[in-house]
Amino acid sequence: MKKIIITGLLTLSFTSNASVEELFLKSLETSNEVKIIDLQERKTIAELDQTVTTLYPSINLVNRNQYGNESYQSKSGLKKFDSSVALSLEQKIFQGGAEFSIYKLHKIVPKKALAAKEQKLAEYFALFSSYYFQLSSALEEKREVSKLLVNLEKRVRLVRKRTKIGRDRKADLYALESQYDRLKADLIDTESKLEEARKNFLNFSGLKSAGNFERRVDPFALNLNESVDLENRPELKSLELEYETSLTRAKIEKSSYFPQVTLGSNYYLDKSYTGRDEWDVSVNLTMNIFDFGKTAASYDTQNIQALIDKTRLQYNRSNSDREWSNFVKVFNHKKSQLASLKKSLSQIKASYTEQVKDLDKGLVAQIDVIRSLDDVINLEKLYIKAALELKSLYYQSKAYLGEYPKK
Repeated sequence: MKKIIITGLLTLSFTSNASVEELFLKSLETSNEVKIIDLQERKTIAELDQTVTTLYPSINLVNRNQYGNESYQSKSGLKKFDSSVALSLEQKIFQGGAEFSIYKLHKIVPKKALAAKEQKLAEYFALFSSYYFQLSSALEEKREVSKLLVNLEKRVRLVRKRTKIGRDRKADLYALESQYDRLKADLIDTESKLEEARKNFLNFSGLKSAGNFERRVDPFALNLNESVDLENRPELKSLELEYETSLTRAKIEKSSYFPQVTLGSNYYLDKSYTGRDEWDVSVNLTMNIFDFGKTAASYDTQNIQALIDKTRLQYNRSNSDREWSNFVKVFNHKKSQLASLKKSLSQIKASYTEQVKDLDKGLVAQIDVIRSLDDVINLEKLYIKAALELKSLYYQSKAYLGEYPKK
């Protein structure tokens, strides 16, 4: 029992202090989004198996009943009626060249399924980190507003006492109390946003607990390199293999224009007339002459799909450099913005501290201190929001490159 309790405490500690990467790896086991990604990979492989099975023989139990104008010496004495039960084997010997494309497809599709899975996991990591930092920022905002509220409450009590003895004006007390109530309402709004962010994160990740997010990511420690290998991105790999798959499937459809050779055999278990052999073997040659455009439509459809996939690949490849360059530029701009906000926030906090001292000396009015605190509150929120955008952008860019935590 003691061992179970200790294990539970260790798990709770891990969850409470886990980083975004650690929580992401944990969510891979719990998230329904990830389960869907895994199932999509299995579905792709299952669809491939369905195509590959056309290369192998099929065995069927066939009951054949025929009525015609031939006259047989039947066991029952009936004429023009033929009945038999047989084990039938059918093997396609030549499928117009489709078998060569199917062999190729057998090699391509598993790679395509894996590439698609990696792309989806990268997209999942981008969204996961976004929800993570929304929750992290909401927690940080609550901490900061709560600290300001505690300090402001002390100030209200002090000014209330000073007002009673005539050292402060009632107007200043009312203004300070109004500011306190506004900040209190602001905290309630922050808590509401926090609950919404926690719900979104837990629903998306499938985790049971979000933790306290004490291990914060320092936004100034994050950097993006301009020179990266864009050819190995999961999205580009997936598009390349998707295009190659479409071309191969188009060849399979085109093979329907060519002759098809099938080997057939029957072993009769029962028959209604005498003189028939117990088994037979046949080689059948078929060739599509006219099917009202069905074959042509199937081939055109798959061929057009290949052109669509090719266009998507070209579009993605040609825009990769521009996309990454934009990631880096926006990231650097937001980092510079955050540095300026940090400096500004430090200065306004120092100004507020000095104004409180000057207020006690009678050098400034209470209303000036109130305005200064408003500036601190607004700038604190602006800084937290900017830090959130910077961290989210960094992890989105890493997901774009396919650089996400793997088991």
